[in-house]
Amino acid sequence: MESIKLLIPLSGILFGTLMPVTIVWLVLRYRTSRNQLVYDTAVKLAEKGQPVPVELFVSANPRGSDLRRGFVLVMLGVAICICLYELGVPWTFGLIPLLMGVGFLIVWRLEPREGAKTAREPLA
Repeated sequence: MESIKLLIPLSGILFGTLMPVTIVWLVLRYRTSRNQLVYDTAVKLAEKGQPVPVELFVSANPRGSDLRRGFVLVMLGVAICICLYELGVPWTFGLIPLLMGVGFLIVWRLEPREGAKTAREPLA
């Protein structure tokens, strides 16, 4: 009977530690296979004498996505803080995504815009 009582916490600990590791491993494996496919395509194009387009190596992530990520994380952090406060548990755990979102918003604000002029030019 005691071995069954130990089995539940042990499986919870194993599941809790192995699940994030498995998710990270799957994401990294997917990225590696996608990058390998891009490089194989570039090698095949080069072997045939075709020009390799630069767009093949450009990331699919738009540069302006920091605003979206920041806003989503701030709202998620606020929601977690409110929910945890209402449940009577330490609500400060919600500050983690909230402050990550604030960081993304700061990066978005400090990042130079593509359309912004670097120096003020006189009007002609």
